[in-house]
This record gives sequence, C-alpha cells and structure tokens, in this order.
Amino acid sequence: MKMKFDKIFAALIVILAVAALSGCASKTDVEAMQSERQQDLNRIRQLESELTESREQLKAEIEKSNDPIRAKSADMWAEIQSLRAEFARLRGEMDAVNIRLDRQVGATDSPTTMDSLANRVAELEFALENQLSVDLPKVREERNAALAAQAPAPIAAAPAAGAAADAATASDDPADAAEVKAFETTPPAGAQAPAAPAEQPADTDPAKALYDKAYALYKEGQFERARSYWAEFTDTFKGHAYIPSAVFWQGQCYYQLKDYARAVILYEDVIEKYKKSSKFKAALLKAGYSWQYLGKPELAKMRFQEVVEKFPQSVEATQAKRSLDKMK
Repeated sequence: MKMKFDKIFAALIVILAVAALSGCASKTDVEAMQSERQQDLNRIRQLESELTESREQLKAEIEKSNDPIRAKSADMWAEIQSLRAEFARLRGEMDAVNIRLDRQVGATDSPTTMDSLANRVAELEFALENQLSVDLPKVREERNAALAAQAPAPIAAAPAAGAAADAATASDDPADAAEVKAFETTPPAGAQAPAAPAEQPADTDPAKALYDKAYALYKEGQFERARSYWAEFTDTFKGHAYIPSAVFWQGQCYYQLKDYARAVILYEDVIEKYKKSSKFKAALLKAGYSWQYLGKPELAKMRFQEVVEKFPQSVEATQAKRSLDKMK
C-alpha cells in the first residue's frame, strides 16, 4: 500500500515538474514574441514616417517644378486674351471700313457712295446706248481688240450694257417732246392723218401707263417683257403719238437680245413710215449696226451714209462716220 502511494506521489511530482517547466517556457516565448512585435511596430512606424517625409518632399519638388510652368501658362493666357481683344477690335474697325468703302467714296462726310456712282454709270450707259445710239458692245469689242493687240495676253470682252438702266428715269424718253405734241406718222397717199387724241392726266392715261410700264421693264433689263408691252401698245393705240417710239424700242429690245434680224425689220419700219420721228436718225444708225451684225456690209454702209448726209451735226452722224472709216 505504501509502495503504491509512493508511486502515485512520485508521479504527481513528475507531473508538477513538467507543468512547472512548461509554464516557464511559454512565458519566455511570449516575452520574446512581444519583443519582436514591438520591434516590428517600431520599424513600421519608422517606415511610415520615412514614407510620409518622402511623400512631402516629392510633393514639394513637384510644386516647385510646376511653379514656373504655371506662371508661364498664366502669362500666355493673359497674352492670348489680350490678343483676342485686340483682334476683335481690329476686326470691328475693318468691318466699319469695309462698310464705309462699300457705301461711301471720298471723305467721311462725302455724300458720294458706291451705289450712287453705279447709278450714274448706269445712267450714262443708258443715255449713250439708247439716247445717243452709241453701240456700247461694239465700242467695247473694238477697245478690247485694240488692247489685245498691244498686250501679250488677250483681254476678255466686257458684257453688253443696257440691262443696268434702272437709274434712268422715265422722262428719258416717253416719248420725246416733239412726239407728244403731235403725230409724226407719214400716212399713205390720199389718206387723212388721224386726229390727235384728247390729252389725259398721266395717271389716268392708259396709253401712257402702258408705254411707261414697257419703258420701265426695258430699263430693268427685261427686254422680252418690255417688247411685248410695246407690241401691245402699237396694237391697241394705233395712231398714238408714241407709236414711232414704241416701234423703235421694240427694235431695241431685239437688239439687246442679239436678235438682229428682227431688230433691223423694226428699225427699217421706223425709217420707212416715220421719217419725221425723233427716232428716225437713231433708227438709221441702229439699222446700220444690225446690218453689220447680219453680215450685210453694203446695206450697213448705205444706212451709215444716210445718217451722215441727213444729220451731219448729230451724235449719230459721228458714230456713223466712225463705222464707215472702219469699213474702208
């Protein structure tokens, strides 16, 4: 029994010894682990501190390197804005100058404008071609031919005038004072001249209204419409004082349309029937031009000579002489 108790007691002592030894080892290990952990924490804190410091230094370097760029960018932006403002100002001035040049010629207070000059040129061209019977297309062709002979490069012919006659007033023709007063027709032998119709106010006279409408269309360059109105006039108001002019202007419409065959028929109609008309000498000259365009130089020469012989001091005679000289 005692042996058994001694064995049990010995076993307990062994167990207690083992337990004591196990407890001592665990505490040492724990303390060692805690020490290592503390060292790791200290190292981590040091690394974080170094990282923060490095980050701040890098940020400072970036900021330092960006300062000149930002300053330069700011300067460039300010300069660009200044240039934009200056460009806008200059463009405004240029627009103002262009508007002035488009509308005005001369000093800033000058009443002369490009439109008024264009209207004056149109009036002169209209008067030259239709009142003085100057063949502007032919004159331009001759001038261009002369310039082409002198210059190495040919010069294109300018377009025919006559269409831009909108600046001329209706008083340019309708239909010449001499023809307003009396009929200028030459009736057939034995026939009695028709009596002049009673004068009516301009705004209520249908004949004059129709004639003026045709004349206005001609000045606008609407030659076919103008011709139809004048044809209606001659058909409706037979014996009217404006008839010779209406026939002549129909010829002018065809002439502007380059239908010289129909134009010359109407000019010849004025020549044969209305010898006392104010349009007679113009019809002679324009008939000569038309015969020239139709390749009939002998007929053209005959009409030019007739103008020179019958109206030697007229502008038409001057034009006819010039044409005759070129035909020699």
